[in-house]
Amino acid sequence: MDTSKVLLILISLAILLQSLELADASVQDECKIVAAADPNVDYNFCVTSLQADPRSGSADAKELAIIAADLTVASATSTLSKIEKLVGDSKIDSPTKGLLNQCSSFYKDAVTAASGAIKAIGSGSMGDAKKQLTEAGDKPQDCDNLLFEAGKNDLLTKEDNDCTNLASIAQHIVAKLQ
Repeated sequence: MDTSKVLLILISLAILLQSLELADASVQDECKIVAAADPNVDYNFCVTSLQADPRSGSADAKELAIIAADLTVASATSTLSKIEKLVGDSKIDSPTKGLLNQCSSFYKDAVTAASGAIKAIGSGSMGDAKKQLTEAGDKPQDCDNLLFEAGKNDLLTKEDNDCTNLASIAQHIVAKLQ
């Protein structure tokens, strides 16, 4: 291999490493902005969540908003599965199952809203995306409030908070893009 090919490979690697560092800084920068804007969103939760998606390594702000909205959909869908298992649990009383069925409806709405936000972000309709992400984040809190009032909030507190925080991350990134 001649010197020019080796030099080209080394330069290419240096550029790749630098772009990865910049993308990683982008996740950290976006999460600093989000955590400063919303005291309910933990900076480390934001960074860890976004970095869990391999697309975040080279993502710009718009792509990070889509990733956060995708994570919101995944979180809400996972919570729907948990709700389904709880409703099928013979140890759960009938009134609690009724509450969980209401929560299931809230989470279905969250999936619909976050999915709509993904489409809106992709088409550049940031105002619509922000509105849908607000709804996607409010629905898990509706569930949390419902369960709290019945003294059953321990059933889904973590899931409610995670889904709300993921939607909030996406919403704050979108708001910056408006």
